[in-house]
Amino acid sequence: MTVVLNSIDDFDLATLERVAVQGARARFGPQALTAISASHDAFKQFLATNPDAFVYGVTSDFGPHARNRVDPKKRRQRLSKGAPFLGLSFGDGVLGEAEVRALVFVLLALMVRGGTAVHPATAKALAAALKGPMPQIPDAGLTSPGEMMPMFYLYRAVPELLSGGLQASAGNTAATSVGMAGIAAIRSRRRLALAFKVFALSAEAMSVPLEHFDPALKALWGDPFEALAIDAFNHWLGGVPEAGRRTYQAPVSYRILPRVTGQGARAVSGLAGAVETALSSMVSNPMFIPPGPGGRARAISTGGYHSAPVAQCLDTVSASWVDLAGIAHRHIVKLHQAGVSGLPDRLLPEGEAYWTGRSTSYLEFVPNDMIDEMRRWAEPALLSPGEPGASFQDDVSAPGIIASRNEARVAVLFDRVLAVLAAVCSHALHVTGRKAPPKLKGFADAIAMRFPPIEEKRVLGEDAGALAAALTEAVEQGNDLLTGKDMKASSLEPGGRR
Repeated sequence: MTVVLNSIDDFDLATLERVAVQGARARFGPQALTAISASHDAFKQFLATNPDAFVYGVTSDFGPHARNRVDPKKRRQRLSKGAPFLGLSFGDGVLGEAEVRALVFVLLALMVRGGTAVHPATAKALAAALKGPMPQIPDAGLTSPGEMMPMFYLYRAVPELLSGGLQASAGNTAATSVGMAGIAAIRSRRRLALAFKVFALSAEAMSVPLEHFDPALKALWGDPFEALAIDAFNHWLGGVPEAGRRTYQAPVSYRILPRVTGQGARAVSGLAGAVETALSSMVSNPMFIPPGPGGRARAISTGGYHSAPVAQCLDTVSASWVDLAGIAHRHIVKLHQAGVSGLPDRLLPEGEAYWTGRSTSYLEFVPNDMIDEMRRWAEPALLSPGEPGASFQDDVSAPGIIASRNEARVAVLFDRVLAVLAAVCSHALHVTGRKAPPKLKGFADAIAMRFPPIEEKRVLGEDAGALAAALTEAVEQGNDLLTGKDMKASSLEPGGRR
């Protein structure tokens, strides 16, 4: 499968998912190559007619030496030596394949807009890099102004980015943070769709009154994302028996589900919107502006590579996962309390004590340190209080990479908390001899396959861990726990804005 890119309109989350997540190749179509070539030629003409113009890194030196002028001969000598560094960063591992492919995809968008003024051969070389394995980029030590630290590794994999001749820019972008945020946006939609299913299963395990999800609330609350949540819960709980349900209100943690999951939907939508805006932006330094009708060409220095909205939107998504994890933990606790749930105390078979091991009792302790860790990772990725480097120029780092890394860790921990809740719900239905809601039967079966009914004492942590890993796999790759139909049921189709 090959994606043909002809204009900036071809760069959105849906295409990013095809290229970065599904592994599609990409190539520039004739329209894009014509535009890239025209921008490159216009840039050459601009320099020929404006030899004294300041163009950072082209007619000037880099970083703290930006005030020093560079003539064409010295520029060619510098380019012949390649990047000044082969790689400086290190961490616990490397960025995922999807994140690096997303980085390349964002750079391709920059080239289509013409702001980098690269030669068409350079653009083709970068697109061709998607045919093979991605370079190994460390997962830490990457934060810097212009996000140059990851680029040193990409330069080694695609040397044409520096050796491809005259161009306005081959770095100083927000490509890494926007690419990572794009992957987070795609996965966040899927993770939220999965959370709707788990929380709906919990609502049925508690046998909550269906009025907590009454469609009439949509007009009363007047919030489109809370309406989305109400619709999702009504979908998954469709067909459940109304008789025999709880006759009085459920705990607050159940009644606020539409509002808190609705806020999660708002956060996910905000991140998706920020990424799609960033994908269509010209964010590089310097930036070449080709001549428009009746206008003149310009090359300007800019801080456009500092994508502030992306970092803040990622922080908001992280906060939503923490809030939802807190609600999930309360559900886990309440389901084990007979006085609240109306279920067998500690979800034990009738006449048995908890020390027999035939229940999910004590699993409620497992999420405690997970949620504590989530809260620490969910701290906002604010601007650093001090200067990040010795350069006179580079005095503020962009926090997008940090925010992406934080959200990724919070998200996996959230999957683990959801796994415990899913396991407890499955056991609650089993011990009371009830069935899952009709539309959640396949989901409940998939849970029971990883976390079987507890008939005798066993190491429950291993099964809960396997279920957690399967939930993460469902988000990142897809499996029987999450399908395309599930996304539509929650109005969270991949690649579409809400």
